Amino acid sequence: MPAQPRARTTSATADTIELSPLSVRADVGTVNDEARTVDLIFSTGAAVERFDWWTGKRYIEKLSMDPAHIRLQRLNAGAPLLDAHSAYSITDQIGAVEQDSARVVKKEARATVRFSRREAVEPIWQDVCDGIIKSVSVGYRVHRFEETAGKDGAVPTRLATDWEPFEISLVPMPADAGARVRKKDEHGVTNSCVIVQRDRVDEVMDADRLRSFRLAQARS
Repeated sequence: MPAQPRARTTSATADTIELSPLSVRADVGTVNDEARTVDLIFSTGAAVERFDWWTGKRYIEKLSMDPAHIRLQRLNAGAPLLDAHSAYSITDQIGAVEQDSARVVKKEARATVRFSRREAVEPIWQDVCDGIIKSVSVGYRVHRFEETAGKDGAVPTRLATDWEPFEISLVPMPADAGARVRKKDEHGVTNSCVIVQRDRVDEVMDADRLRSFRLAQARS
């Protein structure tokens, strides 16, 4: 018998929500003592479990490592290096991202940060050099997600295809990416985020299977 034709359909819907800034863990990398700089890998796009305050549901977040999907302008313009995401005073800034150092290399988002020479920052810098402070967290905004429904009741996956890192922080303890959620009003500022929901069917044109799929789709 000849092979059955395959049915391939793609559909998409889009919603816009207000989304608070997010953060993801990174690690302190190579230290240059003379220049007072540290190289960082601030994202590899690894999956992180999040909570959507607007829908009351969890989702898996992934960050696209396609350079076209990352707005690096703010980092490359000298974004701040902060003390544990605090941004209430100029003393909270302990350094800056080196201009034009943020880039994507081999699916890794990298940047170099330079520490202030202020006396108050010196103990922090020494702890970094001594390997006492090892954890970094990157603050960013997501402007666009592409959502894929989870299979068999699993949580959906949202791939950030337009996201913007805007600060890097030293933190005493990295967030547990699998458990931490951010409060709805954290930072007091939100941004509009478009969520594109994509459903794709790639099934053999079997009448019974196609009918079952449509029935399940109608119930969802």
